[in-house]
Amino acid sequence: MQSQIIDYTIRDIIHYRALSWSESDEFLFLTRVPEKFEPFFVNPTYYCVGMITKGSLEIDISNNRYDLGPHSLMVYRPGQIFKVAAIGEDTSGVFVLFTRKFLDNLNENIFSVKSHSFLSQGIQSVIELSDYDKTKIINTFQSIFALLSHLSPSNWELIARNLTSALIYETDNILNAYIDPAQIIINKEEEIFYKFNHLVVHHFQTNRNLSFYADKLYISTDYLSAAVKKVSGSPPTALINHRVISEAKYLVNYTVKNFSEIASHLNFNDPFTFSKYFKKHTGYSPSQYRKMAGKLSFPARN
Repeated sequence: MQSQIIDYTIRDIIHYRALSWSESDEFLFLTRVPEKFEPFFVNPTYYCVGMITKGSLEIDISNNRYDLGPHSLMVYRPGQIFKVAAIGEDTSGVFVLFTRKFLDNLNENIFSVKSHSFLSQGIQSVIELSDYDKTKIINTFQSIFALLSHLSPSNWELIARNLTSALIYETDNILNAYIDPAQIIINKEEEIFYKFNHLVVHHFQTNRNLSFYADKLYISTDYLSAAVKKVSGSPPTALINHRVISEAKYLVNYTVKNFSEIASHLNFNDPFTFSKYFKKHTGYSPSQYRKMAGKLSFPARN
């Protein structure tokens, strides 16, 4: 059976189930569950969280069979092999699918702020909720989905990330009472990545040197690089640069600070060094980028 298991993306889901969705390959939300589903086991590269509100859904997750009921919240994570066994006619619900990358584009998200959540490995895949919590979660999902359905195209992905982050935080708060901390699988690389992300959020303006973060974590730069790359797929220097450039773009476009002030704010030696760094990562000089500000309608601070 192992040979039948394939890595599966959100785009694969969209394609196989013939869904009309072009907004993002890193994010998808559903209120109607398509009756067409994959007849094989897959290894998802994304997270899925949701509940059915009508109909029935039977699913195999990590060799456990679940028959979702009206109080069942389902969550599966990358690496948890799953296969849908049956979907009832006209089944509907609230489901959100997203990759880690989708939320990691936000400066602060549940992966960088909390070391453990209901998205952590080891937590049960189906949680039976009380009437009150079931209603609260469904109402939260439906409210956010309503907002997602009416976003302007120009800012859709940025706002969708923030709304999804709010949805995950609220769900995590509700599920705290249902989770046994002893179930959480503590992964050393995940822990390092969380701590590194937390440090970058607070120190990227003054420190871009990898050794600074390795010293704070009491590990070598090689170990830090390997751990961050394993979890995120990107080297730690790329994540630091992302934070710096995100802040620099915001300051260039949406403040009246001159480039000397911005360079000083981000701990560059001089405006020339800042300008060279900025152009390397954006393709534009700071002055060219500032001239484009009038064409943008929302702070690009993701």
